Amino acid sequence: MKTIVTRVIAHCIVLSGLGALLCACADRWSVQGSSSQSILEGRTAYIRPLGDHSAHAIDSCEVLHGKFTMSGPLDSVMLVRLSLGNDDFIPFVLEEGDVAIDIGNSSIRIAGTPLNDRLYAFLTSRDSLSLLRAELPREESRMYLQGYSEDEILDYLGREEMALVRAIDQLETRFITENYDNALGIAWFLQLCAQAQRTFGYPTTTPQIDELYFHAPESFKQHPEVRRYMDECL
Repeated sequence: MKTIVTRVIAHCIVLSGLGALLCACADRWSVQGSSSQSILEGRTAYIRPLGDHSAHAIDSCEVLHGKFTMSGPLDSVMLVRLSLGNDDFIPFVLEEGDVAIDIGNSSIRIAGTPLNDRLYAFLTSRDSLSLLRAELPREESRMYLQGYSEDEILDYLGREEMALVRAIDQLETRFITENYDNALGIAWFLQLCAQAQRTFGYPTTTPQIDELYFHAPESFKQHPEVRRYMDECL
């Protein structure tokens, strides 16, 4: 299980301090899960709020014959985590409708509701760019073997890495602006804030954060977590 969810966790682990990101709603949610991994048979699947590791489970059930099903009333849209009896978790959006979670031997697929479709389309695109960036050291070794000089290698890899960094920044910016009005935009904006704080050691902004905040609607700026972080940057 750990190898399957590593990259997904890498995308979302910094959201763990955010808590529930709320959007007014009053309906029902359901999770229809399946797994082809025999090791998960008989384990208990838990859904918990993503940010509060001490919170009681929203729901739980046992995995039987590769299936697990949970449902309940929805008071608010929030980011949650699905865990299956260990430290690994799968982040997804708890929202109105039927969420389909398919845990394969080498991949995880979550779909069926609008915000989950958006989230995982974004994570798939971002993951592809991140994998290309992770391949650059191997490209460096190949270029050495092919006889390129050190200056040629550094110049080429530097341009490639900058292009990938810009592509990731543009993808994140587009994702946040397209989701200013829901939990996804707030969550990823706060992830950028947490990343900036880890990098510099104190709450601060970056040109990307400043641009996103400047163009955000007032409802986004007044979100309690957004306001708290931006006030700390003053």
